[in-house]
Amino acid sequence: MLCLPSSLNELLLLFATCFSRPTYRTFCGMVAGHISQTSLRTVCGMLVGSRLSGVWHHCRAHRFFSIAEWSADELGLRLAELIVSRLVGPGQPLVVRVDDSLLRRRGRKVFGCFWHHDATANSNKSAVLWGNNWVTARINVKIAFCERTVCLPVLFRLWRPKRKEIANSKPDPERPSKPQLARELLCLLPRGSRTG
Repeated sequence: MLCLPSSLNELLLLFATCFSRPTYRTFCGMVAGHISQTSLRTVCGMLVGSRLSGVWHHCRAHRFFSIAEWSADELGLRLAELIVSRLVGPGQPLVVRVDDSLLRRRGRKVFGCFWHHDATANSNKSAVLWGNNWVTARINVKIAFCERTVCLPVLFRLWRPKRKEIANSKPDPERPSKPQLARELLCLLPRGSRTG
């Protein structure tokens, strides 16, 4: 049985319409597990964090991310609307920043992994890493207990470089570039955040 603090439950209820009823319960369990888990930042680690690892089969959590019918864009737009309505003051400009981030991964079969240049690397040895490259749109807000502004991520796209998948094939021209993905995210935001 999933027990959530009332403040977290009220917050998550704002996202309930993004999911079917069973998928929403799984979403709540994953969020609670992600917040409370301090070491294993994995899908199974989220189950451990929410104390559901002995209650739910791990396939339920994996299916949530692989085949459950919900839209990350719809969830991100709902989050953007919430951020704008509660954290951006009236008359303040909406500042959206777009950046790409390299998420280091292990394993040759992880979807969308390629060798990427890591601009934050301190040495030439670690300047190229195996992982996913995510283009993210973030809303810049000033939070009362922070001295500086923070960027809260709301939308994202996986960038995959144009390259040959098979030895005798041509590079895939259909894959969008990072600027194209950034534009796609920015075009979504005004509609979702009601800022125009």
